Amino acid sequence: MRSTIIAAAFAVGALASPTLMAKRDCNDTCMTFDQATAVANNFKTLISDYSNASADAFMTTDFQDYSDSVTSLIDSGCTGPQPLGSVTFDGLEAFKAGQGSQPNIPFEILNMWYACTGPVVIRWRSAQTPNVITGNIVMETERDTTGAEPWLIKTVYSEFNSGHWLVNLGVFVPNCTADGNPANGPTGSAKRSVKRSLPMRMM
Repeated sequence: MRSTIIAAAFAVGALASPTLMAKRDCNDTCMTFDQATAVANNFKTLISDYSNASADAFMTTDFQDYSDSVTSLIDSGCTGPQPLGSVTFDGLEAFKAGQGSQPNIPFEILNMWYACTGPVVIRWRSAQTPNVITGNIVMETERDTTGAEPWLIKTVYSEFNSGHWLVNLGVFVPNCTADGNPANGPTGSAKRSVKRSLPMRMM
């Protein structure tokens, strides 16, 4: 009797095994490391070797870019014409008009992080002169099955050292001493007092 039960169990197992669902390939729904790297490099191309064709291939038509740093460059450090906190480029065509009118910019990816359906996050460096610029970019992405790129850039949140970028552009000319300190700014105890008077960061 026992041998009959064991034999029956093996028979059931033999019948059941072929009907088990195959292991699901997470690549069907999740971004892979190679795909995240492609998204990061696609954005790099849009900065360092821009073309309208690349923008069309790498971004969604409803693309949006939020960056107070870029807005500060557009405003040359002034309070307008573009208000801080608002969308910097509202739509793909707005980005193409803005980025397409700029010279190519040196752009090196230092680090990259990503999640299943985005975002792709990069830390980057631009070897400009006299000041090297670093920054961070968060890229929300959208799955696409109609073109060569499986993931398109939909929304960008980007911030970087716009103050030193304005120096590089010659918009802002700092007045410094040989040791790098402001020539006409507070020094000594006065400088320490100014530092202590800054508002505390909320935790």
